[in-house]
Amino acid sequence: MKVAALDIDGTLYPGALGLQLLQALTANGISDKSKIEDIFKVVEKYRLNEIDFQIMATTAYNLFAEAIAGISQTVMQRIARQVWQQERTKLFPFVPKLIDILNSQGYSLVLISGSPDEIVCCLAEEFGISKYQGSIFATHQGKYTGKVNLLSGSLGKKYSIFLQMVKDWSVNLEESLAIGDSITDTALLEIVGKPVVFEPHPSLMLIAQEKDWLVTNRNNIVKHIMELGNPFLT
Repeated sequence: MKVAALDIDGTLYPGALGLQLLQALTANGISDKSKIEDIFKVVEKYRLNEIDFQIMATTAYNLFAEAIAGISQTVMQRIARQVWQQERTKLFPFVPKLIDILNSQGYSLVLISGSPDEIVCCLAEEFGISKYQGSIFATHQGKYTGKVNLLSGSLGKKYSIFLQMVKDWSVNLEESLAIGDSITDTALLEIVGKPVVFEPHPSLMLIAQEKDWLVTNRNNIVKHIMELGNPFLT
């Protein structure tokens, strides 16, 4: 069996679904606006290179957990589905074709994202992907507690999530593929035979160049994936 592991934010979707979910929680009066603003301030500090990725991720996810503390998981799931219906049209145009090609090439698809599991599942359902994992926030009696159970967007975490996902499959890693755009995808890209780097952040671009990984973009990814499946096309 060969597997294709796909990132979402920045790879299939031009942005972060989790941040869209945060904005919707504020717009619906479900979460405190000031707490949400604090998360965006942390993300902005990272974009300005004022803090490193790991500090940004850990801080932002903890603030996210605090911002949704006391909210019903059922409400969160409902808002996530509303957000998905708004944002699904903003996926990169190549996404349906890419998924069709990967399916036709015999890959078993999995999704691994740093965005909350409540919205990652919406994309998975849309494209019939049975295995997926997003970040998980702790709940008790149906409400969020303010704690993080799984920070899937932290450095190196996607690697361990992937291995857990496919532990019952007989996977040929050399024939498997992973697509990602950020430093969080590095450990996963390193273990597959076909690493694909999509419009990478500068930190991942340096690694991709050192390791001679395939670097692609929204205009060429379908062509490159077809070539990976059929080397005679190159």
